Amino acid sequence: MRHTILVLSLSLLFAAGVYASQQPVPVPQVNANLGPCTVDFTVSQSSNQPLYNAEISVKIAYGFMGVKKMELNVGTNNEGKARFVGLPDKVHNPPLSFVVNPKGLSKTVNYWPGVNCKARYDVIMEGR
Repeated sequence: MRHTILVLSLSLLFAAGVYASQQPVPVPQVNANLGPCTVDFTVSQSSNQPLYNAEISVKIAYGFMGVKKMELNVGTNNEGKARFVGLPDKVHNPPLSFVVNPKGLSKTVNYWPGVNCKARYDVIMEGR
């Protein structure tokens, strides 16, 4: 009886460990609440290793003559992923320029929401 309980306990612990390792890591996201568009980023080093906490920022001018402005920032998770949601499909003076800035490096990604409302970018940072 004790042997059976021990085996069951170890099986449950093993199953819990496997389940925990299979849980997807949540992707950090920021919501502009301005429209239907979404941009997904994956940021990695040239060695194809994901970059954790790479800051991605964008300044949005919207509304009549672009008088309304908003700045959004988000950092990547341990898989190098981040997401911007609720972006407008029309902006004043496109494209939107996203600046990817992991410690000491910088790269700009231009995004035209009127062309591709649901975009995905893989950004490879050189020099790390």
